[in-house]
Amino acid sequence: MPSHWVKAVLAVAMAGAACATPAAAQQDLAITAGQPWTHRHSGISVPPTLGGNALTVAKAYAEDELDVGLSFEPEGAKDFISFYVFRNTNGDVPVWTAQAQWAIENRAAFGKPTLAGAVEAFTPPGQTTLSGLKAIYSAESSGPYTSTGVALLPVGDWYVKVRATSRHRSPEELSRLIDQVLAEIRWPAEIAAAPAAQPVIPCPVPLSFPKKSKDATSGGMSDILGASLMSVAVNDAKKQPTPAVQWCRDKQLGGNIAAYRPAESPDSYLLAYGDNGNGIWAGPSPMNRVFAEIEKTKTAPPRYGVTLHTAAQDILFFAQDRLPSPERTIEIINAGRRASTIGTWGTKREVQINSAVK
Repeated sequence: MPSHWVKAVLAVAMAGAACATPAAAQQDLAITAGQPWTHRHSGISVPPTLGGNALTVAKAYAEDELDVGLSFEPEGAKDFISFYVFRNTNGDVPVWTAQAQWAIENRAAFGKPTLAGAVEAFTPPGQTTLSGLKAIYSAESSGPYTSTGVALLPVGDWYVKVRATSRHRSPEELSRLIDQVLAEIRWPAEIAAAPAAQPVIPCPVPLSFPKKSKDATSGGMSDILGASLMSVAVNDAKKQPTPAVQWCRDKQLGGNIAAYRPAESPDSYLLAYGDNGNGIWAGPSPMNRVFAEIEKTKTAPPRYGVTLHTAAQDILFFAQDRLPSPERTIEIINAGRRASTIGTWGTKREVQINSAVK
């Protein structure tokens, strides 16, 4: 898949988000030397130094601190540490760890990095289950770095990612540095229980798509109504406890886009792009029974929904007559034929209905 598809997907995400603006996509956050930075929603407090490095830059990649990155990279440093916190709107720790791994494995500065050991599950500070994952790499010896790695963990409604790279540490030493960084952060006194995390595995039997999906034939207001009701159902489901699940990677596309399936689902997948929590869910519409009532039939053809989850909104596209392939899903997103846009953040959660699309 052409790498520019990633940019197209991101462009649609930004264009469809009523509250997100180009300025909000990347803004410098105010930091004070020697003072900790506190994420106002989760209560996570990051000290002014991590692993011996001073905080140098803080940026917001989405509105209202929904996606934030802090860099601890003072001049002359031999270790480079980054802290990220972004909203949990979809996927799971294994998915976003795998996406972060792809970013490491495809960064030219690391040459051809190799895993120093198996991806490791760990118990994050203040938690009681092995809900975090850590991947440590040995960088190619001819390059400027000796090791690099990532740890990713859930903190209530948020994901936290810690990245570290070193010019002099062994992979084992870098792993201990990441543990030290996690211990230095002040976590909330109470953190909701999270399921145990299991590293992503390849899907034993990939999905097949013998025919290209098309817009469901009835379309019109029934699709618009169904899309809005589906978003309500999905958001209600997010409030329920999430059991541990084994995710598998079905297909790796270009530009850090990959399709993941929970428990080898035969009729749905999450298309993750990038490594900061934006994903597209494709699967049977939970409102198929509603459609049957609307159309006054007992056997209405099933519809398959396509929903783009961003930090602050769910963007729902017109239903398909069958499960779309990942390539077809990206076509649908890039065509921009939204059925509705539903705010998922803040006290005023607006719903925008696209009644102009036939």
